[in-house]
Amino acid sequence: MDWNELMKVVGTFGGIASVSACVAAFVGKLISSRAIESHRAKLVLQLETHKSELNSVADRQRLLLKRQELMFEREYIAASEFYRLFTEVMPDAWAPDLDWGDAQVRIAENFNKHEAALKAFLISHSASLSQTVRHTVERAKQVATEGVFEVGHDTGGEGYEDNETPHENVQRLVDEFYELVKEANTQIRLDLESGSFSQNKNTASI
Repeated sequence: MDWNELMKVVGTFGGIASVSACVAAFVGKLISSRAIESHRAKLVLQLETHKSELNSVADRQRLLLKRQELMFEREYIAASEFYRLFTEVMPDAWAPDLDWGDAQVRIAENFNKHEAALKAFLISHSASLSQTVRHTVERAKQVATEGVFEVGHDTGGEGYEDNETPHENVQRLVDEFYELVKEANTQIRLDLESGSFSQNKNTASI
């Protein structure tokens, strides 16, 4: 096609200005379309990234809830077990008109049993206890150990006779031991009722 023919074609479409305008419009639409597609691709990428982050957060929350559920279950078992131990410390009434002195004798005679029970409890449930409770139970176990030796020294290993009053050192240890296990039992129940030991106490890891 020579120059004259080209000019005729251009003239047919309204002249050079019209052709330029058409070309400019086409190029503008092309650029605009590509810009929209690029922006859309960025938005899709951002959306996928955001969805991935939300999924990660949801996974962490599910894991946390599962861990708390497991921890609470362990704490409930520990609280139930310790309540059983606590009720076994105080002897059942075996005669009318019994007083604390009578109970002291029975508790003192069972120091070895109580020491073994607390030791087994700590081995099984230490990780489920708050630091405060754990220290109280450990102290109660230590007092029971001291009591075993004091009772042995007081009785010569023969046990107490009927109506025999334990030595004042033994009485002191019995009083301290009972107050410690009572305190631990109360604190365990308060910790459990507050939701979970792990939420507000320093506990050992699972």
